[in-house]
Amino acid sequence: MDGNELLEYADYPDFTGKTVLIIGGGNTAMDAARTINKKGAKKVTVVYRRARAQMPAEAEEVEAAINEGVEFLFQNNIVKVLGKEKVEKVECIKTELVKVEGGRDKPVDIKGSNYIMEADFVVMATGSKPNTKVLDSLGLELNDWGYIKVDENYETSKKNVFAAGDIMGDKSTVAWAARSGRNAAEKMCGINFTHQRI
Repeated sequence: MDGNELLEYADYPDFTGKTVLIIGGGNTAMDAARTINKKGAKKVTVVYRRARAQMPAEAEEVEAAINEGVEFLFQNNIVKVLGKEKVEKVECIKTELVKVEGGRDKPVDIKGSNYIMEADFVVMATGSKPNTKVLDSLGLELNDWGYIKVDENYETSKKNVFAAGDIMGDKSTVAWAARSGRNAAEKMCGINFTHQRI
């Protein structure tokens, strides 16, 4: 299942007594893990390919998940989902972190460390990247990470074309995207919405 869709549509299967793996380390992964745990799952485990210190999720969210009984497997990654008609097992692999100049440590699979985990459901909450075909068709300048480049007014390389939220590489949460969109709207219109009803 897709973590975003699961949370957005709230069309949950019966998780009662089930073993669920959440793949990812952001706020969506934490929200999915905590929600599924509250819906009666027997065991909820977050599988994250980097270390805890590198998780993009807010620290409070991680702590809340731990306190609620969600388990974590750091420096592990999913290889494949196994099963004929439904999820039965998941093949995982351990990772090691390799230093990258000027960036986050890169997780690299440790050869021969594969193992199998039982699972009834797998929720993918690994984040997403902008669609390169769409970005290319817009003809906008991109930054070094492949996101739309904006100036301090949220304006792109094309005059009067603005971008905000995830597409400009801002923090990947709904709250930050909404705030970013509001900031861009203020710059576009020259209005401060703080005390305005919109």
